[in-house]
Amino acid sequence: MTRPTINAFEQLEQNNYSREVVVREVYYYQVSLVKDITQEPPSSIRRRPQIGSIARAATEDEIIQYLNLPEAKEEYRIGKIVDTNIGIYINQRSLFYQTLFAGATGSGKTNSCANSICAALNMKFAVIIYDHKPDYQHITEPNRDALNLLTGSNQEDTFPSWIQRVDTDFYYLGEDSTAFQGSPIAIPASEFDPAVLAAVMYYPPNENNQREEFETLLEEFDDEQQANQDSDERAIWTLGDFYRWVTSYNPQSPNAQAQPPAHARERLGGRQAVTYKSMVSKMLRRNRRPAWVDGGQPIHPNRNQGRRVSASASAFGQTQPSNQPPQWFDPTTLLKPGKALVIRVGQAGGGRDYGLFLNYMLKKVYDLKDRRQITFPILHHIDEAQDLFNGSKQFATAMGNVLSEGIRKGRSRQIAFNIAVQSAAQVPDDILNNLNSRIIHRHNRASEAKRALEKATDAQVEMTKNFGPGEALVDLFAASAVVSARMRLSPFQLTTEELLQQQEHKNKLNNRKLKNSKNP
Repeated sequence: MTRPTINAFEQLEQNNYSREVVVREVYYYQVSLVKDITQEPPSSIRRRPQIGSIARAATEDEIIQYLNLPEAKEEYRIGKIVDTNIGIYINQRSLFYQTLFAGATGSGKTNSCANSICAALNMKFAVIIYDHKPDYQHITEPNRDALNLLTGSNQEDTFPSWIQRVDTDFYYLGEDSTAFQGSPIAIPASEFDPAVLAAVMYYPPNENNQREEFETLLEEFDDEQQANQDSDERAIWTLGDFYRWVTSYNPQSPNAQAQPPAHARERLGGRQAVTYKSMVSKMLRRNRRPAWVDGGQPIHPNRNQGRRVSASASAFGQTQPSNQPPQWFDPTTLLKPGKALVIRVGQAGGGRDYGLFLNYMLKKVYDLKDRRQITFPILHHIDEAQDLFNGSKQFATAMGNVLSEGIRKGRSRQIAFNIAVQSAAQVPDDILNNLNSRIIHRHNRASEAKRALEKATDAQVEMTKNFGPGEALVDLFAASAVVSARMRLSPFQLTTEELLQQQEHKNKLNNRKLKNSKNP
């Protein structure tokens, strides 16, 4: 700028002088140098451009190529680079190298998860959504907010194909609800990892001895059951079966004192007798066993005499006490390419119910893939995963080991994982190390975001404290840089409290009409 006088500025303000006579302006642009393309192949930046160098803005294809981002396919788009129209896309490769979604409540994390889910469905994955809050009970409807936004912007003529509804089956753990849809889940105790089941039922820190003995006895009982099985199929048993074995129960003397099985009586005698009695007693306590385990069947052989049928058992059509097993849940026929399986896991048990069911699903899906009973790719979308790590030390360790192994081995079987948490700091190191794509929304502490963004600059990480809804830092697998992004709104309708209340009111009216039709 020249050195104009105060008088010159006054003349400029009064429009007596032309601006270029008084002020010489130079514009300053802050740019990000992506690659040096003066030679092939393009290389990282090792020298500064000279003063006066000629430059131009990179095209979308060039940015994708030089940042090594997945190629542009509109059906796989999840957002765009901030302040541009350059899209951010994912592909099978980025999904199979596993993804972390992290962000505080209201940061737009669920919208990002929803776009990843839809992209996977478009790639013909079967997607299993573990719905925690819940957020995904209206996935079969298109996103009303996005539709209203486009309508209000007079863009009806460019109605986007990315707004869509999803083909879905709904299931739930635990008790029924008039606000939700779906079918109940029942899984026999024989299907669980003994270490995880033991950690679920004996979770207080002062029950380590009972937990360890319960785990050992479960393993011994299962070994005995499998050895006695005539066919190649695994033997199915419940905790009721285990109780009769572990207490030497005799129906002719139902009130006799519990005794360990013959092979374990010496081991469980003396001081260990106290541990054994405590283990048996606590196994029968209310809320120790998740309601959906064994389909609500009683553990003690006589506990159903003269008692009401539990709400969980009623959900399976058991209106009278019965020794008949319910229909066991089996995802084999439910998993289909391009289709979602939404399972409402709820918030009961401080994450223990969630973890136990997840343990079953990870093992079951891996076995189905390993035996090639299903050949299409699978995506596990694990919502609010921090609940799996916030329980007792024993439970968190057991679940951490199961999840870490599943994530580590999944890629070889075309099994992908989305892990969604409220803060990157909540993810154990051994799991975080195997989540190679990271989408980081607002964090109230920048230091927590930094843990998941080693490639990001300090300025980028600091920005996460002030992100608005939908803003994120995106670090996709194999990309050479972290990009600032504006993520898309969810393609499908996310569940809100208002929608739940509407659904509950509608279901109550339908139930009332049904009762009236039966009783004219």
